[in-house]
Amino acid sequence: MRLIQALWLALSLLLALAPAVIIAQHWLSSSCSSFTACQDQQIKHNVKLADKNLTQGLKLWQQGKYDKALASLKLAAQLGSKHAELYRQYAQNWQNSLQSLVKLEDGLQSWARAGCLQQILFVTSELRSLSQASDFISRFNTDLRLQGLPICIAPQVVFVPHLFDCDDVSANTRISCDITPLAANLKDKQFTHLVIFTRQGKANVHNGIMYLDRQDTYDVLIHELAHFAGFIDEYPLSTELAERVCSGIEAPNLVFQQAGQQQPDMHYWHEQGRTDTVKLSKARTCNRHSAQAFKASSDLTFMEYHDLNRIPASYLTAWKASLQQNQHITPAFINFAQLYEEQHDQNALYWRQRYQAFHQQP
Repeated sequence: MRLIQALWLALSLLLALAPAVIIAQHWLSSSCSSFTACQDQQIKHNVKLADKNLTQGLKLWQQGKYDKALASLKLAAQLGSKHAELYRQYAQNWQNSLQSLVKLEDGLQSWARAGCLQQILFVTSELRSLSQASDFISRFNTDLRLQGLPICIAPQVVFVPHLFDCDDVSANTRISCDITPLAANLKDKQFTHLVIFTRQGKANVHNGIMYLDRQDTYDVLIHELAHFAGFIDEYPLSTELAERVCSGIEAPNLVFQQAGQQQPDMHYWHEQGRTDTVKLSKARTCNRHSAQAFKASSDLTFMEYHDLNRIPASYLTAWKASLQQNQHITPAFINFAQLYEEQHDQNALYWRQRYQAFHQQP
C-alpha cells in the first residue's frame, strides 16, 4: 500500500513539473540552439549587466557614496566594461591616497622627456571625464602631425574629487572654475600647462590653463592646444576681442595690417626666422575691426574650423618656433601667482618664481 502511494506521489510530482520542463526545453531550443548561441547570449547578458552596474556606480559616486560606487564599478569591470575598469583604478588610487595621506601619485614627478618645452597635465574632478582624457592622451601620443613638437602630456590624469569648483554654465558659456584648491595639490609637481576637464561649458584657454567639457572632441583639444603657443582664432572674433587682438598682437599664425598701412606688420615673424616671401591670404579674424588679418595659408585651417584634420606645414614650423622662443607663451603658474597675490598670501612668491623661471629657460 505504501509503495503504491509513493508511486502515485512520484507520478503526480512528475506531471506537475512537466509543463515547466517543456517550457524550459522550448526556451532553450529557441534561444540557445547551439553552444555558440548560448555563449553569445551570455555575453550580451554580461554587457547589459555591466552597463547597469557602471551606471549605478557613477550615480553612487556622484552622491558621494564612494565605497558602494567602487563595488559597482568593480563588478562592471569584472563583467568586461573597460570604462568601468578605468574608473575603478582611478577611484581606488584616490581612496588609497587618502589612507596614505598622499595627495597625488609620485609618478607625476618625472614623466616628461628631455626637450619637452611644454609639459601638460590633464586634471579632473569628474569620474566620467577620465575616459575622455585618457583617450585624448592616447591619440596625442600617436598623432603623426604633432610628433615634431616639443610637447609632452602626462600619461596619468590627475583625479581628485572636489579638487575645484566650476560654474554650472550652459554649453555656450565659457567654462570658469575656482582653481584655488588646485594650487596646493600641484605644488612642486612637474608641469607648465594644465587642461581641466569639466561637465559642461564652452572650451577656452586662459593664461596657460585650458578648459574642456565632456562634449569636446580631440580636435577641439588640438585647436585649443595651439592657443597655448599663441595662435589666434581665424574665424571672426567678437567686437570686444577683436579690439584687443587686431590692434597688432603678436601671433605665430597671423599678421595684421592696420587701416592706412601699406602692408602687414611682419616684424614678429621675422624674429622667428620666417622670411617676407611667405604667401599671405586674408583671414576672417578681424571682420569686426578696421584692421585686416592675414595667414600663411590659402586653405581653411584648424584654427578656423577645429574639425579640419590638416595642419599646414608652415603652421607646424611656426608652432615649434613659438615654443622654442617662449617669450610670448604664458604658463599656468601665473594663474596661481595672481590668485595668491589677491589674497596677500606668501605662496604667491613661489608661483611667481616658477613663472619667471619658465621664461628663463635656455
